[in-house]
Amino acid sequence: MHYYIEISSWNLLESFVTESISPFSFYGKRKYGNYLSRYLSGEKEKANYLILSLEDLGGDFSLIIDERLIDLKLLCPVPGMKKAFTYPKTIYYQKEYVKFRFGTADLMDSLISESKILLEIKCLEKYISDFYIKGKKIIVRPTISKLEDSLSFEEESYIDFDNKYNKIKGAIIGYTRGQYTSSDDTILHLQNNLRDLKNSFGGMNTQIMMSDVFNDNSDLSERIRGSKELYFKTVGMSHSFDVLLDQYKEVINLARLRSEQKKQLYNNNQNKDDLLQEKTDIEYCISRIEKTYNIVEVRKELDSIKALEKANGERVGKSRLYFKKDTEEYERKQQLKNIIEEFEKGNAEYIQLKNRAFQVEQELNDDSNKYDNILSAIFTRISDILNDLIKNAASLTNGGIVDLSHVAFSDSLYLSSNQNDSELCYFNILLKCILNRTTAKLLSEHSVLLILEESAKLFKSMPLSKEDSGQKILNTLREYWSYKNQRADSFNIPEDMPVLQSIMSFFVKPLGFDQIERYMMIKKFSNKAYAFMLWGAWIGFADMPKTFTKVLYQNDDINSLIDNKLEEISLKLN
Repeated sequence: MHYYIEISSWNLLESFVTESISPFSFYGKRKYGNYLSRYLSGEKEKANYLILSLEDLGGDFSLIIDERLIDLKLLCPVPGMKKAFTYPKTIYYQKEYVKFRFGTADLMDSLISESKILLEIKCLEKYISDFYIKGKKIIVRPTISKLEDSLSFEEESYIDFDNKYNKIKGAIIGYTRGQYTSSDDTILHLQNNLRDLKNSFGGMNTQIMMSDVFNDNSDLSERIRGSKELYFKTVGMSHSFDVLLDQYKEVINLARLRSEQKKQLYNNNQNKDDLLQEKTDIEYCISRIEKTYNIVEVRKELDSIKALEKANGERVGKSRLYFKKDTEEYERKQQLKNIIEEFEKGNAEYIQLKNRAFQVEQELNDDSNKYDNILSAIFTRISDILNDLIKNAASLTNGGIVDLSHVAFSDSLYLSSNQNDSELCYFNILLKCILNRTTAKLLSEHSVLLILEESAKLFKSMPLSKEDSGQKILNTLREYWSYKNQRADSFNIPEDMPVLQSIMSFFVKPLGFDQIERYMMIKKFSNKAYAFMLWGAWIGFADMPKTFTKVLYQNDDINSLIDNKLEEISLKLN
């Protein structure tokens, strides 16, 4: 048997954020949520139940729920309606047990289009095959007034369940994503080789452009050949490495010609010293004028606002997050920009000095530009080739083995093991500390340090902490804590403890999964599952972006594994 739920477009979109549908009152009371706009009457926002019906009540959107997703004992008949019931809990979706009806094709297309621009909407692709179109006439619906005496005395416990489930689901999704995208040692070695090559070429580009004399002391030819061999064993044959070798030889040839010409020009140029002195004098005069008109301070203040925008952006995974119009920062930023613009256009002496500075720079650099332009084009070509190779190598990480058999739950979520393992013991303690947090969900380096302290104290009381591996864990945590509190210059992560490496990656880069991933790539740590599980447990499933979950929801087998594990745990959580 199945039941129908009439919902709004907002409610339907929101359900693909949490992969569930809840009574309206829950959204304002839970410790998680999304930032989608919703426009509901105050009366409806107080409703602490869902209305389920044995027939489609009509309207633009209907949700069809299989009875296996609900607790039938909690259904309560609506007075005066034989086929309608109230239901006081959140209903969590599972593939094959839920379908979505749209009144028209335009409504469905509009919702799908809107979902593509919202990072919070992450589950739609999983269920899109269960969308269908069928117009329905509106049937008499139960109203709020009829149900005003319907109270949910268990609402607090239901909301508490949702809060716990959201964090547990975040942990499981994080662990699954980490397993699925973790690299084996060969793939990781290839990716690091290619990134090192790219960085080496970038360094060479800087060295050539910044120096008048070039001496090639690199071993890039051998490294390119080594990467080609490793790429062939891991991915397959690619002629891109032969192109890289040719481009590298051309760079060396052009760099030497550029160096020889620079040397000749400096020997013949009697005015070079004079030009350099004039450049220094002009820079002094420009600086003096800017200080006189307070432009230096204006630029500093403008830079400080831009730095705030950059810091705000990094917290949400963007390069910059600009202040909105009508804010004090936005208005001040515009004032500062106008001050600088008016000064640069209105000061005749300043304009004359800037123009002459440009001319002097051109006279100093004119004769070497032809080589600089050619070299710049070649380095751009090399960068494009390496980016393609890195992308191909990165695609190999999608398809790792997913095993959720050792994800278990008793009083808290944990990873089981057949042996006494100090790393896993500490991981489970840390995971429990994160899941038991009662403070705000804000993820910051300070809040992570507090969890580190709490978990380290608990681990210290365990027998496994007295063993050599346990002492290594405590020493690593102690070093990192001292480093973050400016009591040590550095910290070390043991090379032979992969679980601890993953844990420390979360501690070092807690503000985003992409930062964790990049850090582990640089450090050559292979197993992301533990770091992602901790990150997922902290932020919860609802706040995960689709950029993190997308790779999972494209795989039906993984979806099934996740659903089965969540169903197993939810029964114990109840």
